Amino acid sequence: MDFKGKPFGPMPALMATAEYVTKVHAVCTHTGNLAHYSFRKAQNDNLVLLGEVDEYEPLSRAAYYKALRLQQEKIASEKLESNLKDSETTSE
Repeated sequence: MDFKGKPFGPMPALMATAEYVTKVHAVCTHTGNLAHYSFRKAQNDNLVLLGEVDEYEPLSRAAYYKALRLQQEKIASEKLESNLKDSETTSE
């Protein structure tokens, strides 16, 4: 899956036609459970972004959705602050 949790490239077709599929998982950095998701910490919308600890974090399903919600709230509040600053400078 990609960083948005969507099937990535040819992988679904390959997995469907493969005789055997072995999934390996990392350990969630928040809960210690199996990590099924790679959470992208970096603010970058490119589908492919090479990186390690600074850009990605292995998370369990629950931790992933919580981190995603917090990230979206942070982006929304930053956008609101930016809009408020813009409106203050235009009104002066």
